[in-house]
Amino acid sequence: MQRTYLFVPPEEKAEVEALGARWDDDIKCWYFDLDHSPAEFGKWLPDADDVESPEDAFTVVSDQAFVAATAVSCQQCNSNSEVICIFCERGTASGESLSRFTVSYVRAIDEELARQLCPWPNFRKVDGSGGEIFANHCAQCGSPQDDLYLHTEPGDAFFDIPMALPGSIGMTPLVGTIRLSGDEHFQIE
Repeated sequence: MQRTYLFVPPEEKAEVEALGARWDDDIKCWYFDLDHSPAEFGKWLPDADDVESPEDAFTVVSDQAFVAATAVSCQQCNSNSEVICIFCERGTASGESLSRFTVSYVRAIDEELARQLCPWPNFRKVDGSGGEIFANHCAQCGSPQDDLYLHTEPGDAFFDIPMALPGSIGMTPLVGTIRLSGDEHFQIE
């Protein structure tokens, strides 16, 4: 059975379920199958501009990538909230080979990465100063968490993942080759 996965904020769960979406407990994501029309779920489908086709160029490509997850204080309400980023053990950024880097200010993702990110519904689109980007959102108040405060300075959650304290960042491997567009961040060794 062919499934189409959806980006559903937790507060919209009842709405999508009422339309007939189903929950995939294995990957923790809402989906619909061929019995339903994509038009019914358009609100939760990635925009064509955000999910690029394989023939389009992505700035970052990696077949050794992870979702890095940790908890930080919300930038708005100070509640403890999970944030994620994409960490690549190896990959290319704008055609240059890199190792051990994160991707911030994500502008576009491929379909496979979109599917694999379903377990983290608080990582979703927001209007940024340069257009729409994907950003973490606080689970309590819903406010976007600016990547500037997660990647830029020593002590930021994702500043130097390879040197992070053991157990402070959870790493979930991503399957296959992932493609996305964003800004790479890495430490110079």
